Amino acid sequence: MSGWLTGTRYPFTIIAVLISLAAWWLSKDPRRFAEVLVVASPCPLILAAPVAMVSGMSRASRNGIIVKTGSVLEKLAGAKTGAFDKTGTITSGQLTVDEVRPANTADRDQLLQFAASAKQESSHILARSLLAYASQRTVNLLPVSDLVETTGKGVVATITGHQVKVGKLKYVAPQSDQPLLKATAIYVGIDGHYYGAITFTDHIRPEAERTMATLRKLGVTNLMMLTGDQRAIAERIASQVGITNVKADLLPQDKIAALRNVPANLHPVFMVGDGVNDAPSLVTADVGIAMGAHGSSAASESAAVVILKDDLYKVAKAVAISMDTIKIAKQAVLIGIAICTILMLIATTGIIPAFVGAMLQEVIDTVSILWALKARQMHN
Repeated sequence: MSGWLTGTRYPFTIIAVLISLAAWWLSKDPRRFAEVLVVASPCPLILAAPVAMVSGMSRASRNGIIVKTGSVLEKLAGAKTGAFDKTGTITSGQLTVDEVRPANTADRDQLLQFAASAKQESSHILARSLLAYASQRTVNLLPVSDLVETTGKGVVATITGHQVKVGKLKYVAPQSDQPLLKATAIYVGIDGHYYGAITFTDHIRPEAERTMATLRKLGVTNLMMLTGDQRAIAERIASQVGITNVKADLLPQDKIAALRNVPANLHPVFMVGDGVNDAPSLVTADVGIAMGAHGSSAASESAAVVILKDDLYKVAKAVAISMDTIKIAKQAVLIGIAICTILMLIATTGIIPAFVGAMLQEVIDTVSILWALKARQMHN
């Protein structure tokens, strides 16, 4: 049970008992005590909030947003920090290969073949884009053995007797003096030597800037980007969508640390991501939100909220629905309490017999529930 609801229940109980005792003492009739308590219905406190929560979850599902528990709505309604992954979240994730860039003595076709072969079992978004590009060019994928994928770094495999590494530059060729490319890229190393790189182009989601602006209006003032990509790329993307707090070159454990380091006064925190690498961060945040349309199943299973449509603005919609739901829940509870209090005061005069008070209880419950159901019917 939420804190605000518990905080309402105890004062209401005390007030109901005090009014009942006062009515008994003033009237010298013990029946007056029972008549007052009969109309002191606790049902608005018990029923109104859960009904509103379920109604809000129903409204969210009609908008393509799956909310797994009612408590998530309360956390989202008070969210002050929103953290976002970059690739596949703020950007569309529909990357295309821009350029295959072999090292001085490397063969371009072999670079593409080795990279695609090493990545053929990976679910990473760059791997999917690379394999699509290789398929369009009818590249024959080579058999792979001893494949090991290191989360946030890359993969290493044995291909035709060569050790092939594909991933970040520091992982692929830590001794190389090759500068980082100012583009999203994967680097390839063969037998410990730098062999080349493949660059990709990605596009910012058209709704990304609007999403950030709306979240700020809703009170989510601390917007962060947590990405494993290099800082130059991350800052360029962030500046275009209105994010100023950028943390780049992060491994999954670094993202977790960044979320845990958010000051207490900037909680609750929600994290939005779509990939396997984001799953630990989604669990760490107060609310994990997965872009489930094209994201990994691991992210969707770890998250408390799943966006079923490929639309980042649904994140802002989820926050807005949560705020509406909590507002309606509080209104339903307070309306029920107000009616109960008025009827208790009337009952102190003795004009409401106990059996009539019992019937009025049902009226109070019905009014509270009907008001709570507004959370489902509000405009989308």
